[in-house]
Amino acid sequence: MDTVNLVEDIVRGQLIELIVQARGLAVRRGARYLTAEDLIFLIRHDRGKVNRLRTYLSWKDVRKHAKDSGGDGGGGVEVETLEDGADDKLAAKAQKITIKLPWEITTIYSEVLKQSGHQSDDEEDEDDIEAHEASIQRLKEADDATRQMTREEYQHYSDCRQASFTYRKAKRFREFLNLPPHLDLKANDDTVDIVGFLAFEMVRSLTLAGLSVKKSLEEASLLDEYTSPVMGKRKATSLGGSAEKRRREEEEERDEYTLPVNSLFLPPPEARTAIQPEHIQDAFSRMQGDWAHHRAAGMHNWRGGLVRTRVTLI
Repeated sequence: MDTVNLVEDIVRGQLIELIVQARGLAVRRGARYLTAEDLIFLIRHDRGKVNRLRTYLSWKDVRKHAKDSGGDGGGGVEVETLEDGADDKLAAKAQKITIKLPWEITTIYSEVLKQSGHQSDDEEDEDDIEAHEASIQRLKEADDATRQMTREEYQHYSDCRQASFTYRKAKRFREFLNLPPHLDLKANDDTVDIVGFLAFEMVRSLTLAGLSVKKSLEEASLLDEYTSPVMGKRKATSLGGSAEKRRREEEEERDEYTLPVNSLFLPPPEARTAIQPEHIQDAFSRMQGDWAHHRAAGMHNWRGGLVRTRVTLI
């Protein structure tokens, strides 16, 4: 429970920092409310996350247009109708909408070709390819995690995957953020869904980083225990044999004692413990340090004294 509370506190602080920075961008533009572009602009350096967010927004628009046109999310469309081409509107409803960002480079030539439909198959968008590859990788990880699950375990896993911060919970999500009036999000807007999507990404990144820290600490502890001279498990290196041979033997022994791979939904074996708050805290500190190093590489505080460390969005 302490780990869950720590993750909630970190994610809430990250979301508030995200909204504060996005609100600053909106004020510079002279806008009254922050928009989806303000939020996406802050994560523009993470290309994979931007691609996943654009895919999420595009399919959200597809479901919205399908619902507005009289269908139930597109689920009641007959297959024969689409195959015969009797209704072009129903077929167009199934196409994914492309989300364009205002800072993307556009020319009159590309817009004319796009509107006329003269685009070859070789000119497929690289962002869509990258988003598809990331989706395939996540599906593979989900398949590996559920391969040995029982029916009850898979039901719990499915319920966890369907969890959402904003779907039918927008009011509770805004209460969780508890933003002041000048930072509050506009109701019935994409900004609430975007912040909820980024909250999901933050929880996933923080949990995976915490699992990685936990695995590295356990492997280091196991290796120290195995090579400790007090335990009497270190082999005498003064015996015969070359240094190259001893090195190969040590590598084989290290591989033999490698711990199993951690995953979000794999049932823990007897020797595995739950993730602890110190793992999450260490992972968050490492993520903050990595981004601070990349952002200010080669720069130092020449004035001296204390400087407020800027929180980095994960």
